[in-house]
Amino acid sequence: MQSQYGIDEQGAIDDAWPGFFHRAHRLLRGNGLLLLATRQRRDADRLTDPLGLLVAGARTAGFRYLQHIVVVHGHPIGDRLVPAPPDDAPPGLMHSDLLVLRAQGSRS
Repeated sequence: MQSQYGIDEQGAIDDAWPGFFHRAHRLLRGNGLLLLATRQRRDADRLTDPLGLLVAGARTAGFRYLQHIVVVHGHPIGDRLVPAPPDDAPPGLMHSDLLVLRAQGSRS
């Protein structure tokens, strides 16, 4: 079976994040880096963090998780950090993450 992205993408899932990671891996062969910014969201009045699912999806597509950088939404006042989330942020958002992923080898 050949996917819509060409013969090298056989078996790739074509929807949402899994499809994105498979297509990005195809484009970033040769140990290319992928930086992915993400943050928590509010679903059914619960704050959820997609970090684990994104890392798992990236690994399945052939990426290696290298590191993540935490971006704190706050500013210092004296010896404390005071929350300062973006205007469009869900209630309770305290940080965002920048994931650093490396494409591993060839996927054919």
